[in-house]
Amino acid sequence: MAKITLGFDIGSCTLKIAVLRGGSVQLETVRLPEKLVDENGVTMPNAFSDFLRRTLREHRIPKGAGALVLPQNQVICRLVTLPKMTVDQLEMNLPYEFADFIQGLPEQYFCDYALCQRLENEDEQTMPMMAAVAAKQQLESYIQMFARAGVRLKVLLPQEMALIQLAQSQGKGHDCFFVDLGQQFTRITVVSGDRVQATRQIALGGKYLDQLIADELGVDLFLAASYKAADHQNVLSLPAVAELCDRLAVEILKVVNFYQFTFRGSELAGIYLTGGGAGIAPLREAIAGAVGLPLLDPAELLPGVPEGEGADSVFAAGAAMRRDGK
Repeated sequence: MAKITLGFDIGSCTLKIAVLRGGSVQLETVRLPEKLVDENGVTMPNAFSDFLRRTLREHRIPKGAGALVLPQNQVICRLVTLPKMTVDQLEMNLPYEFADFIQGLPEQYFCDYALCQRLENEDEQTMPMMAAVAAKQQLESYIQMFARAGVRLKVLLPQEMALIQLAQSQGKGHDCFFVDLGQQFTRITVVSGDRVQATRQIALGGKYLDQLIADELGVDLFLAASYKAADHQNVLSLPAVAELCDRLAVEILKVVNFYQFTFRGSELAGIYLTGGGAGIAPLREAIAGAVGLPLLDPAELLPGVPEGEGADSVFAAGAAMRRDGK
């Protein structure tokens, strides 16, 4: 029997689930009940456990080892370079790399790392790695919340590591430029081999489109999000929507230009648009017209997923396709 692993990504509006079985990925996206999740995370853990249990039953999700992608505001993940040292020395020194994030005692936080292959221009006496830190209490809360729904979380990981594992699992030889068009923000992550080469967060997201639609049609934000997804009454053709799409496209172009200038030897084959906003046609068109690079289909990173699908589930898929080990 093929081993089954599950990947979960709790978004602002939807829960994404990825099931990896026999080398193929099955994806499910479920709309979250209103007010169950806000910009700080899950607001009602017990209610979320009940919702997750029902969702797994209704969608016939099989049991398997679980992995959860942590929200950006609950974990810090960055490329760190330290002098060569023992494992004990590394575990002692790693928390100090996150002094700007840790509040309180270092013992209240969990640090982890994944060593990177050293590049030709890097000192042999150094240890490049992707390192992450998160509050232990928050991690324990997620573990308990999923356990109440019958899911045993074995791995909790940052979005950056999910993207690295996704790109590596497909053996991509070029730098992968991900643009996550989320509800709160747009976040750009450039993966090069086994490391994140660059990140940038843009303070424009789907909620701004929702607000435009809500103001235009006189509805609440929850209903406006549904209208946006269905292009109800051609709301995506509003001039204000086009203006916002153009603004975001210009910001993405700035990051592309800066990256290509800074890493002149980089090879960008195109851009992977991910997140809920990836399916908004005017936004895709504005980005494609501005950056001058092809829009790559995220489905090419997701074995078994049909062309044009899965853009909003890449983090969950990356978690499900994780490789065991440090």
